[in-house]
Amino acid sequence: MDLATIVAISWWMILPLAGLGSLLHFLYDWTGPKRFIAVISAVNESYWEHIKIAVWPVFLLQVVLFACGGWRYPSFVPAATIALYAIPVAMIGLVFAYKYFVGRNILWLDIVLFAVVIALSQAIFVDLVLRLDAGVWTIAVTAAFLAGLVVAFARFTLIPPREPDVFIDPITSEYGLKGHIDPRRRQRD
Repeated sequence: MDLATIVAISWWMILPLAGLGSLLHFLYDWTGPKRFIAVISAVNESYWEHIKIAVWPVFLLQVVLFACGGWRYPSFVPAATIALYAIPVAMIGLVFAYKYFVGRNILWLDIVLFAVVIALSQAIFVDLVLRLDAGVWTIAVTAAFLAGLVVAFARFTLIPPREPDVFIDPITSEYGLKGHIDPRRRQRD
């Protein structure tokens, strides 16, 4: 796959990525308590879980693009890594900024910002993959950062840090899997 095709696919996938991330919001409830599903889907309403469901679809696309020819471009891994790191930064920045002014979460705005963050990530990836001149050390360092990000997103649902702003479920005041409310139990209560 040539670079122009990688760029075109990256742009065209913004809405499907947002749609897949939205589905990941409900996957854990749909499938029941499976640890693998918990790693890739939202298990509670914390900011971390909402960031996670944006990161995994973008990461999946990048893995596919890398396997289909992205490996030939030295800028691919650094661009992908920076784009993935932009997701938590942008999501926290944008959501906390609007909450500062309105004082609460607004569901429709959260959904729009979810898609905007994915679009920003894709824009960063496209810009960097086209313009970055990455050497071996840049690729190695960003690959290590990428591995760290993947490990963090895989681990922090199962063993979350006790950090009260990003990792705590605002409904249950619990962390990680303990913050999950079983929708079947909710209907009976």
